[in-house]
Amino acid sequence: MSNIDEIKENIDTDYLSEYLGEKFAEELEFTDYNIQILKISMDDLKSEYYDSIEHVEYVENEDWEKLKSLVSEEEVKAIKNDFKEDVENYDVNTNSIYKAILYCNEEYVWSATTYSED
Repeated sequence: MSNIDEIKENIDTDYLSEYLGEKFAEELEFTDYNIQILKISMDDLKSEYYDSIEHVEYVENEDWEKLKSLVSEEEVKAIKNDFKEDVENYDVNTNSIYKAILYCNEEYVWSATTYSED
């Protein structure tokens, strides 16, 4: 088990989901992007201090090549699968899905997804 997994067991992931959704994912609806990659330090994650979350990069819808330059190929596959499930669950197209994905020390921590019904 990684340090990130241990930390996730001890933090309020419901609050983290809400924070990422409201502060990052929802703002994507008003941009040309569907994914926002974010990072946080280990200390801030442990203490649940989310005001220090840093923006890394925006990614346009289905620009998997750009995403591969930011995260591992395994992560890209997981994100693609998430998008597919979100499209089915929310009954929208991929252009209407917005994700904020948080990493710590280049390891996935958590993500939040919003969508529009346009």
